[in-house]
Amino acid sequence: MQFGLLGLSFVLLALLLASAEARRSRRKGIHRVELQRDTDQRKILRNLGQQSRVIGSKLGLVTTTAEVTSAKSGVPTETLTNFFNTEYYGKVSIGGQSFGVLFDTASANLWVPSVKCTQQVCRQHQRYNSSRSKTYVANGSAFEIQYATREEAVILQGFLSTDKLKIAGLSIQNQTFAEITSMPESVFNRSNFDGIFGLGFRSISIGDVNPPLFNLYEQGLIDEPLFSLILNRNASEPSNGGKLLLGGSDPTLYSGCLTYVPLSNVGYWQITLASISLDSQSELCANCEAIIDAGTSLIVVPSATLATINRRFGITAADKRDGVYTISCDKVSSLPDLTFNIGRRDFSLPASSYILNYSGTCVSGFISLPDGGNDLANLWVLGDVFLGPFYIEFDMEYKRIAIAPKL
Repeated sequence: MQFGLLGLSFVLLALLLASAEARRSRRKGIHRVELQRDTDQRKILRNLGQQSRVIGSKLGLVTTTAEVTSAKSGVPTETLTNFFNTEYYGKVSIGGQSFGVLFDTASANLWVPSVKCTQQVCRQHQRYNSSRSKTYVANGSAFEIQYATREEAVILQGFLSTDKLKIAGLSIQNQTFAEITSMPESVFNRSNFDGIFGLGFRSISIGDVNPPLFNLYEQGLIDEPLFSLILNRNASEPSNGGKLLLGGSDPTLYSGCLTYVPLSNVGYWQITLASISLDSQSELCANCEAIIDAGTSLIVVPSATLATINRRFGITAADKRDGVYTISCDKVSSLPDLTFNIGRRDFSLPASSYILNYSGTCVSGFISLPDGGNDLANLWVLGDVFLGPFYIEFDMEYKRIAIAPKL
């Protein structure tokens, strides 16, 4: 499946709202990345809906400082930021230089701006400077990544380089990444993030670059080629936005047993769901194909499905604001649960999860791509709105995901 030149290596950060092979015999433990929320709500409201036109862009990240600490279990932990429940990201270092990166399960490359990019939009971000690194290895292969938008293709260009990558206290030797030398001002001049850290498979990696997670495993830094993700969306816990666990799972973070589901398309974290329903009366799809995408803020649905959801919620064209739909906050308590049947088990999403409330402005957590024959026309993309109540394990060896209600 391809979408534009990149496939689904974009993230639908519905910032619309916001910016409005075998296992190792010896365990080395699970490495955790803690997520933290940013509380600059004025920025959210000021830019409400701004990026709804930019379907493929990864925007709105706020660079913060981060410290690697030790959790009670002795597992290395890195503090990250959650920007108003719309994107989850953290800090890594490349050649000793620090960058804020979005962790994206729908792409497989790591990229950051290059010091060789002299555009003003690049100067607004941290830029990688190879001359400041003692571990830099030149590559020079051309790199181009394309994102889809509602209006036009958005293309970033640069070249590949290799250097030491550090995440959660783990040092990956000889990680190839992209230095971006050209990015569109119209898309990235409002964003505060530096780059994107892909968590997808090598088959969707541009330039056939080995993704960082595979290098972690192959270099013996983690025992199992998997990671687990939990996103906290409780505004009362601004310093605890969730966890990215590298190399294992933590059963203390979820309830009951994990439900395992094989991937239907290896590359993306794509699965087949038996059904998706609004209460027991309204089945929205059967044998649905869906991509789990931590880099997407909302839930992307086929356009016909969005029309059905909006009718059920009483949302009209007049409620559309910069590409997203607002709804009276008074209606939330009467809206039905959204139920996903995954691996013969129901997982329910309450209205309080799929309706986002920004200081009394409520926004529907559903959006669609415009019709036009693209490969996403019949896909669901399950972003952060979906992920919020659940614990997800992403298993690269057995090519499956596992899901359970989070504690």
